[in-house]
Amino acid sequence: MKKFLPYIIILIVLIAGVSYFIYEFSPSTLEKKESDFAIHNLDEVTKIRLSDTKGHEVILTRKDKKWIVNGQYEINEASKDLLFTALQKVETNYRSPDKAEPIVLKDMGVLHNKCEIYLNNEDKPAKVYYVGGPTADGEGTYMIMERDGKMAQHSYVTHVPGLHAYLTERYYPAVERWRSIWLFRDNDQTIQSLKVTYNRELQKSFEITKVGKDSFALANSEGQMLEQPKQRFIHQYLNFYDGLPLEMFENTNTAAHDTVTPSEPFCTITMKRVDGKESTHIIYYIPVNEQTRVQYDDNGRKLLYDVEHYYILFNDKKDFALIQYYTWGKILHTYQDFFVKPVVAK
Repeated sequence: MKKFLPYIIILIVLIAGVSYFIYEFSPSTLEKKESDFAIHNLDEVTKIRLSDTKGHEVILTRKDKKWIVNGQYEINEASKDLLFTALQKVETNYRSPDKAEPIVLKDMGVLHNKCEIYLNNEDKPAKVYYVGGPTADGEGTYMIMERDGKMAQHSYVTHVPGLHAYLTERYYPAVERWRSIWLFRDNDQTIQSLKVTYNRELQKSFEITKVGKDSFALANSEGQMLEQPKQRFIHQYLNFYDGLPLEMFENTNTAAHDTVTPSEPFCTITMKRVDGKESTHIIYYIPVNEQTRVQYDDNGRKLLYDVEHYYILFNDKKDFALIQYYTWGKILHTYQDFFVKPVVAK
C-alpha cells in the first residue's frame, strides 16, 4: 500500500486541479464573475481610478478617513456618495441580447468610462470594469468586466434597485466634478486678518485684524482704527466664512475668463490665517447677456451686470468659478455696515 501512496497523492492533486479548472472556467462561473460588478464592503476601498477614451483621468484616494482627488483636492462629498452607492448596490439585470451585443461592444470600445477599484492599499485593482451608455428606456446601464487586460466576452445591463436612471454620469472622470465646491472653511478661530477691498468703491473697504485671543479690531479703507463696533458683530461676520460654496467651476470657460479677468474687480478678499496660510480671492461682475435671468431693475432700467451671480478667481489665479449672491451676499458687507446694524446672514 505504501508504494502506491505517491501515485495516490499525485492522482488526488490532478483531480483537484482539473476540478478547479472546470469550476473556474465553466460557463456558469465565468458568467457569474463577469456579471458581479458590486463592491459589498466599501470600508475596504482605498483607491478608485476613473478614466475615459478621451484621456481624462481622476484618482480618488482615501487618506485616513478623508478622500482626496488627484492627491491634492478635497473631494465633493455629493459626487462621492453617488459613486459609492453605485459601487455597492449595482446589480445585473440581464446579459445583453445576442443581437444587440455586437453593437453594444462596438460602442463601448469607442466610448466608455473605466473604473478600477483598489482594496486595502493593494497595488493591483480588485475589480476593473467599463461603463457604457444607457439602455433605450434610460433605466439601465451597459457594463462589461475586464479580464486579462481586455473587455470580457459579454456585456450586461445593470441598475441600482429603486433608482430609475442610468449610472454612467456617476463614473465621469472630470476633475472639477470631483472637487469640493466649498471654498472657505474658516471662522473667528482660524482667521488672523481679513481684508475686503471694494476696488471700485474704496471707501467701503475694511480690514479686520486679530489683536487678542478672542478680540479683533476693525480698520477703514485708509487703515485707520477709529470707532470700533461691538465684538460680537465682528465674530458673527467672520463665522460667515465657515462654508461658502461655488455654484460651479468655470475653468474650461476660457471665453468668460479672458473677457472678465482683465476688468477691474468688484471685490478682493485677502485672508491670513493663524496657521500662517494666506489666500486671495478676486470677485468680478458678470456683464448682463442673453442668458442672464434678471435683465432690468425695479424701475425698468436695463442692468449692466448680473445681480445674482459673480465670477471668482482663486487658488493663486489657477481656478475660475461661478458663485451666487444668494450664498455669498452675507460676506459682501461694507465698513459702514458694522455700525448701522448687526451683521446678519441673508
